[in-house]
Amino acid sequence: MNQNDPVTALVYRARKLLGLADGSIIDRALIERAVANDAPAITLVSGHEFTTEELAEAVRRLETVYVVEQGPALALSGEKRPPRWYVGKKRKPGPFLTRYLEKLADDDWPENSLNELRDSTARVLEDLDDPERAGPWDWRGLVVGDVQSGKTAHYTGVINRAADAGYRVIVVLAGMHDVLRLQTQKRLDADFLGYDTDPRNRKGGARTSLGVGKINPRLIVDSLTMSVPKGDFSQAVANQANFAPIAKPCLLVIKKNARILENLNRWIAGLPDESRQVPLLVIDDEADQASVDTKDQPFLPEGTFAEDYDPTRVNGEIRKLLMGFGRSAYVGYTATPFANILMHDERSAREYGPDLFPATFLVSLTPPDDYFGPAAVFGTNDGEEPGLPLKREIQQTEEDWIPEKHDKAHRPRFDGQDQIPPSLEEAIDSFLLVCAARAARGQVAVHNSMLVHVSRFTDVHERVRSQVQSSLDATRAMISGGDAETLSRLQALWEEDFEPTTEAILPTVYGRQTQCISWREVLDQLADSADKIDVQIANGTRKTDIDYDSHRQTGYSVIAVGGDKLSRGLTLEGLSVSYFLRISKQYDSLLQMGRWFGYRRRYADLCRLYTTDDMDDWMTHIATATRDLRSSFLHMQTTGGTPKDYGLKVETHDIMNVTASNKRRHATERASSFAGAGKIQTVMFSDPRLVAANADIVDAFVADLGSGTVSPQRPGPGSSRAGGELWSGVPGREIADLLSRLTFPAENVDIKSNRLSAYISTMISEGELTDWSVFLPSAAGTKVTVAGREFGSIKRTPREDRDEPGRYIIGTILSPEDEAIDLTDDEYANAIIATNEQRAKESKNPSERPSGSEIRLARGRRPENALLILYPLDPKVAGIASDRAVFGVMISFPASEKADKTVYLLNRVKMLEEGE
Repeated sequence: MNQNDPVTALVYRARKLLGLADGSIIDRALIERAVANDAPAITLVSGHEFTTEELAEAVRRLETVYVVEQGPALALSGEKRPPRWYVGKKRKPGPFLTRYLEKLADDDWPENSLNELRDSTARVLEDLDDPERAGPWDWRGLVVGDVQSGKTAHYTGVINRAADAGYRVIVVLAGMHDVLRLQTQKRLDADFLGYDTDPRNRKGGARTSLGVGKINPRLIVDSLTMSVPKGDFSQAVANQANFAPIAKPCLLVIKKNARILENLNRWIAGLPDESRQVPLLVIDDEADQASVDTKDQPFLPEGTFAEDYDPTRVNGEIRKLLMGFGRSAYVGYTATPFANILMHDERSAREYGPDLFPATFLVSLTPPDDYFGPAAVFGTNDGEEPGLPLKREIQQTEEDWIPEKHDKAHRPRFDGQDQIPPSLEEAIDSFLLVCAARAARGQVAVHNSMLVHVSRFTDVHERVRSQVQSSLDATRAMISGGDAETLSRLQALWEEDFEPTTEAILPTVYGRQTQCISWREVLDQLADSADKIDVQIANGTRKTDIDYDSHRQTGYSVIAVGGDKLSRGLTLEGLSVSYFLRISKQYDSLLQMGRWFGYRRRYADLCRLYTTDDMDDWMTHIATATRDLRSSFLHMQTTGGTPKDYGLKVETHDIMNVTASNKRRHATERASSFAGAGKIQTVMFSDPRLVAANADIVDAFVADLGSGTVSPQRPGPGSSRAGGELWSGVPGREIADLLSRLTFPAENVDIKSNRLSAYISTMISEGELTDWSVFLPSAAGTKVTVAGREFGSIKRTPREDRDEPGRYIIGTILSPEDEAIDLTDDEYANAIIATNEQRAKESKNPSERPSGSEIRLARGRRPENALLILYPLDPKVAGIASDRAVFGVMISFPASEKADKTVYLLNRVKMLEEGE
């Protein structure tokens, strides 16, 4: 934070004052009072008299700090985990974390985000181990965040907590490029070490303090790596260093390069035993890249992996690093966990130890509500997220500037000339307007970036950079000269595009504290802001990162032209305009290329993404698949899952791949829709109001059904009657309507009102699911009234290990014999035969009852029919203060040849869970 800026100093002082307002609701009125009270003090010290606009700017910045909402992280712990240790005083922020949190507050982090980072980093530490506990121990976990959502800030928090706890060697594996390693080193210099590790910046041999070091310089940490392009680990440098990890922490920021890791392991092997017994923490940034073993480890005849095996080099060296210390913990971080969750969970090799499957814990971070992520930008396929109006179409084929398939010799041409196409001209015009508009809004000393990502070939990048530079120079000259045609073109773009977009975004969370400005205000800043823009190459040939640091006081505006290096980790600060042609066909690569994700507070309305329709469609699909993957984390946490107990599935695409084929060799593709599926609710609400609301809906539905068959006969010879009432011939549209009106807790991943209702409606149009049976069981529980008739409720004991506020959670709602209630005797008999034929293949004893899958296959011979069971659960057993039944649903869908053959990629654990 630049406290030499009067507005920033005012924000800092007012935030400190507001922090003393215990229990008070911090709203705009309270913020305005704090600003008004503190402004005179700043004026007295600095002599600066605040304008009305400066005071309003301080209020806007503080409003952003206090209105952003953020939910808690989701966490799963493995069956094997460290003894409970991170409690009481140990869990409270120590000096390292305290100064880090203070720095983030100085950087205008929202209060709720600060609190969540404090709490979720503690959640990670508790599943590592007590660094004071004797070894040996070795733990593996994974933290999943969103692209550009603050994962680096989170693992920096974990590092600071680990240093407070007593971890002494901290290794950060930071990407595959020198520039990414350098970027991470600089970040940790400021946020953990507290000093500049670039030896060129030492003054008289003394280190230059920065970041957290200016808050509390007394915390000493060594670093064996430096913030210079060639500052990676070196045995020569390490041998000269006074490596003493027993007394204080030591940090190493290392590129994921097999040779460098091998050198590190060789050096570690030569250390004294005392040094190798200190606790080690390895943070693996972008853990799905390079770290995954992509080789095919052989199976032995008995079904175990061959221990005499060499994995891929980077994976093997990471595992050797962990084995090099008697006490070690590994935490992977990624936004694209597809390769990690599709990893086999039992791979191990003699000289390398277990693979990096996150068996100890999984943590899924929840971003703030204004996170500018895939769903926000692109929307989702089911319409739950509509997407923001920020995308602009590129006609790649028609413009024929850079075709999808090209090589390094390609020379970009538009209309036969060495020039950029109209779509890129418009994108550059948009960037000029963004820079001017942010300046007009008072955001002067800020960074502005534009991304041009059109090819993976560095030779092409240079040609593109030259064309972009020529176009920018020509437009700048026209602006400076007051060219009427150029200014008219920019004015039209502002008034016809930017102003309506701002109006559309203002009511959303992304429009908080956004200022509406006029074309005249933009024009006043246009020439000066345009002159500050640089055009740079950002690819593997460039040895340094984009130098935002040297422009902290003034802000830096840059158009970055690049390829692969822009796909992983590189942060483009203040990114507002993206021009994107290159199309990868892998989910993880596409998401990582999305440098446009992140936070765009107070300028989200100005952002633009120029891309093709195909890319738009693909990213919408990925946004939906990623959201569903995250939903499975919620379900797993609620139902007591562990990383090994529960598997995960990722929806595939007919063109794209989830991840590279060699990263998913232990996964299985399977067609999956609701066809042939049994959907069982296991999480109900325990709030009496929500219970009553659902009961009212079921009451009205049952009343409309009229009289059914009371105590229906179950199918099969010698079978008994079922307690309850059964209706047949219920129209499918009534079922779809019922499900659309019921409210289900979000933790029921597959019981979603809109999806179930939409699927049924779709299949009705195909002539299926038109004719339903509805069963309302009755048993010996508390008497409840449904549609004026008395039923005995169903007793289902809550899971003792899952006590979640507002939720009633059970193992399963289904009594297995109920799913066959509407089968004929012949269908039931055939289902038993098919069940036992399958059991015989698996060397299992015969069953007297058909399996659920065979029941649904039998029902599939008449796919117009399906079964809905409405279980009236006992409110007393649930501990709910209500006399209404707690309704839970089970839906048995028939197999179908007409259903959408959506395909999922299942990891090994999911396959075992589903009985394979």
